[in-house]
Amino acid sequence: MNPWFHSLVHLDADAFFAAVEQAADSRLRGKPVAVGGEKRGIVASASYEARRFGIETPMPTVRARKLCPQLIVLPGDFDKYERFSRWMFSYAYDFTPDVEICSIDEGYFDLTAVRRPPLEVAATIRDAIRQSLKISVSEGIGTSKLVSQIASKLRKPAAFEFVSPGSEVSFLHPLPNRWLPGVGPKTAERLDAAGLALIRQVAATPVDWLGLLVGGAAPQLHRFANGIDDRPVVPASQPAKSYSQQETFAQDQTDEAYLDAVLQRMADNLFAKVRADAKSIRTLTVKVRYNDFAEDQVSESLVEPTDLETDVYTRLNRMLRRAWRRRVSIRLVSLKLSNLYDGLAHPELPLDRATVQRGARRRLAGIVDALRHQYGHDILMRGHDFVLRRGEPAFSPLQ
Repeated sequence: MNPWFHSLVHLDADAFFAAVEQAADSRLRGKPVAVGGEKRGIVASASYEARRFGIETPMPTVRARKLCPQLIVLPGDFDKYERFSRWMFSYAYDFTPDVEICSIDEGYFDLTAVRRPPLEVAATIRDAIRQSLKISVSEGIGTSKLVSQIASKLRKPAAFEFVSPGSEVSFLHPLPNRWLPGVGPKTAERLDAAGLALIRQVAATPVDWLGLLVGGAAPQLHRFANGIDDRPVVPASQPAKSYSQQETFAQDQTDEAYLDAVLQRMADNLFAKVRADAKSIRTLTVKVRYNDFAEDQVSESLVEPTDLETDVYTRLNRMLRRAWRRRVSIRLVSLKLSNLYDGLAHPELPLDRATVQRGARRRLAGIVDALRHQYGHDILMRGHDFVLRRGEPAFSPLQ
């Protein structure tokens, strides 16, 4: 590639959760494997051996078992997936610091400043991951995020697609509109009905007309359809890695109910930020500082990432008790949310009862966020808010 052109690679792990399980247990290799579970009743990841039977995500586990009676269904192990993810991206860091990790199983890296040929480097990274981790990844190489991402996904698994500089438009235009970022099933249906089934047809449509179909997204969609994308790779060190809040008390505290309410209020504030950033988190850390300035803390990781504070309220009380190892008064308490994911970690099945309930809770949380943003936190009060409204309790000696 001409060194004056950007050289971006999109790396996308193939059937990541299932592939990690097969890599970690050689007995699973070559067998139909699904990660998901009986808890939510859906398949979150399916190996390519399982996909040959028509198993896909999200699909009810019951249906998947009917399609493939020999299917091996495993619960998710996010600690293991996070380790593999770190190892996977470490091979990209061997060549460049410009690595943007978008989610646990995909990201971009910029090879523009690397002296070795980008195709050679991308192939080296792909081969190293396959040999060391025993999982396959797909890579797309191009001059923009748009082109490299689409290129990596067109011919999965184990894709290695290079779109040469100057051929971006000819690469994009024959493809269906659904390949454009932001075009989901409903938008694709509207575009299809308007005779814009292909990207080239979207590209040829005036922005004003396109706006009648997709609203304010029309200018960006039109640029993408014409192969224009100047989004840079944002190194992983730049985005927020955690969300945290702490409170130092005017008077040292011994009232467990009050401290628990403080932590729950912190959860309200922090999870509102998590949702605003379209993230989910998996790890909680509660820290206490005693009256002599010594500190203790505990961390716990959830089985699955969440963006709902109601998922962690009861857990926070248990964590407070564990962190409060010395039975002396507390000067400060803090809560940190870490191990971030983009959006929700699992696809969800709309007809699953637990998912319907969870979706309702998420919609309610969104309404609460909007009201509190406009009118202040106290417009809607939860039980712990009333505890805090009474003010800090007076200090009393520990029993």
